[in-house]
Amino acid sequence: MAGHVLAGRYALTRLIARGGMADVWEAQDTLLERQVAVKILFPHLAADADFVARFRTEAVAAARLHHRSIVAIFDTCSDNGVEAIVMELVRGHTLREEMDRHGALDPLVVINIGVDVADALQSAHQAGLIHRDVKPANILLCDDQRVMVTDFGIAKVRDTTDRTQTGTMLGSVKYLSPEQVEGAPVDPRSDVFSLGVVLYETLTGQAPFLADTQAATALARLHATPAHPTSLRPSIPRGLGDVVMRAMARYPEQRFTTATELRIALLASRTASTAATAAIPAAPSVDPDVTEVAPRPGQAPPVAAATGSYPATGQPVAAPRRRRRWGAPTAAILLIVTALIVAGVLLTREGSGPNGTGAPTTTQAGAAAAPIPLQAVASFDPMGDNKSENPNDIAKAVDGNPQTSWSTEWYFNRKFASGQKTGVGLILKAPEKTKLGTLTVASPTQNWAAQVFVSDGQGATLDDWGTAVAQQTDIKGNATFDLGGTEGQFILVWITDLGTGPPSGSSPPVVAFVNDVTLNAPA
Repeated sequence: MAGHVLAGRYALTRLIARGGMADVWEAQDTLLERQVAVKILFPHLAADADFVARFRTEAVAAARLHHRSIVAIFDTCSDNGVEAIVMELVRGHTLREEMDRHGALDPLVVINIGVDVADALQSAHQAGLIHRDVKPANILLCDDQRVMVTDFGIAKVRDTTDRTQTGTMLGSVKYLSPEQVEGAPVDPRSDVFSLGVVLYETLTGQAPFLADTQAATALARLHATPAHPTSLRPSIPRGLGDVVMRAMARYPEQRFTTATELRIALLASRTASTAATAAIPAAPSVDPDVTEVAPRPGQAPPVAAATGSYPATGQPVAAPRRRRRWGAPTAAILLIVTALIVAGVLLTREGSGPNGTGAPTTTQAGAAAAPIPLQAVASFDPMGDNKSENPNDIAKAVDGNPQTSWSTEWYFNRKFASGQKTGVGLILKAPEKTKLGTLTVASPTQNWAAQVFVSDGQGATLDDWGTAVAQQTDIKGNATFDLGGTEGQFILVWITDLGTGPPSGSSPPVVAFVNDVTLNAPA
């Protein structure tokens, strides 16, 4: 059809893509003198009234969407049996092509892509449109650095009659949601699932559900749970992998409720994706992710651990990027979010108390006392799968810099979404057994709760730590715990309530931040 002028206006120049339903041509709009893309339905489908109706629905629905990450629809035309949609011409290539060339992509790149796609889907969902075919071939990586979503050809407009028959599956098999496989009604959470599958494949280089036949592949998501992304590629930050796994939850109510919630969770996984400590060898303790703490300014070097097995902390290194232009926006995102967290800390600290009243957030504040240097720090998650929480960032909790932070991983609610899990925590190690005065935790998190335990040894379970020596609930940011002169070398900060996020509040998923921890001797 090269050289053909469609509808007396659109001069076709070259075929640029072929999909499951249509060819896409580059064309010249002779009326407005601009280049456009023209999607032409395959001839045998153009003769099918149902396909034509769905094809036109795409144009009507997508034309209502105005978003920088959604390909714009300009026009439709029907010319002697040829059905076509005229749309924005995008220069670039698909995510599918990117993955075919490079395999699994850098986590930073994946976050950037996922954030933009989620934002585009949210815009469509708010307009009443569900994509239903989110896959790498429908995600465009543009030469102008935009990430765009295209092909609403099998989209369903809410509150209208579904043109597909009951029980009919629409969408590419590898990326179908369970409800699509079952032929059940879909809502925005179906697109969340499909985007989760895309992110999983982009991170690991393989689809989470794959079998010998298309039917078996489709049914796999009804019966099988895919391996966690970190088990396939250990360099993937655990928090990012958890976000992807939640997006792919079997039941819609277990997923992110909206694409915006998924976008927020992806942005929040930035810390583990932008800076990681060097590999830490396992120590002969219950938690292999123990990190030796470097001395703070003015402190003496820490005493060597008795076992001689605590490893040195690696210096943070920038995560590698396959294609620099796709990782570039992360720096700006990181600066913005870090600024917000720091602002929260400063607001919390102003006036020494959470409300700027001058009253410290403390059980019993105590007088000023000499600081106790910390020799090692480790995350503690005895009730979790991996027995640790965000170990790559653990040193940030004790580095003396309130602008850096360690965080728990993400949970469905502030009580850890499980009756079997009562908390997560940090284990701190002093140079030797000594009397302990106060423990101060700097955090932007609001309405959180924690207990503090002291022991002569590092316990393998929470019961091993005995009885808490201090505790607080409904903490508004920073907290100081009075340890009352208790003697011990190991201190456990056990977070029992993740709270409601920084001062601006947060919605699920829920996470608690620790910016800095300091330990003081009795006054």
